[in-house]
Amino acid sequence: MPNIFPAVQHEGRAYWDGLFSDNPPINELVRAQYVGEGNIPDEVWVIKINPTGCRSVPELPEAIADRRNEMVGNVSLFQQLDTLSWLNELMLRDAFRPEFLAQFDIRQPVLIPKCHLAQATAPYHIPFIEMSEALHELDYESKLDRNPENLTRLIEDGRRQASLFLQGRRAALR
Repeated sequence: MPNIFPAVQHEGRAYWDGLFSDNPPINELVRAQYVGEGNIPDEVWVIKINPTGCRSVPELPEAIADRRNEMVGNVSLFQQLDTLSWLNELMLRDAFRPEFLAQFDIRQPVLIPKCHLAQATAPYHIPFIEMSEALHELDYESKLDRNPENLTRLIEDGRRQASLFLQGRRAALR
């Protein structure tokens, strides 16, 4: 967060959290040139820490800044998922020559976000793991709070949500 933490200097260049440009790096996760020939995943799970919506319209400057940060955190994610969905649709409709796809080590469509399944012609998806509704009330300050009580609460919620997610994945695979 550039307004709170300074950029990290590495080899003469300044870097901030990828939240602002590539969060998470979905495109890189599904391309052999980045992950290696045998490492293309069958499925990508997104652990979503920013809610897509909010219960009320923020009015205070701090609340507005917090909501803006949440929205920025989702923008690049949804843009990458939309791009993958569109490319998958093109591939499923044979829009590319096989030799062209081979140049990029693409053998089949990658992952279509669950939100696009209605339009998709194949059942690819990217499941989301989200924090519980109870944590959506976290404000700007609480997200920066490193107090052990706060961290324990977040870790416990993450474990509960992961457990529910894995139960759902097991049920879906049966």
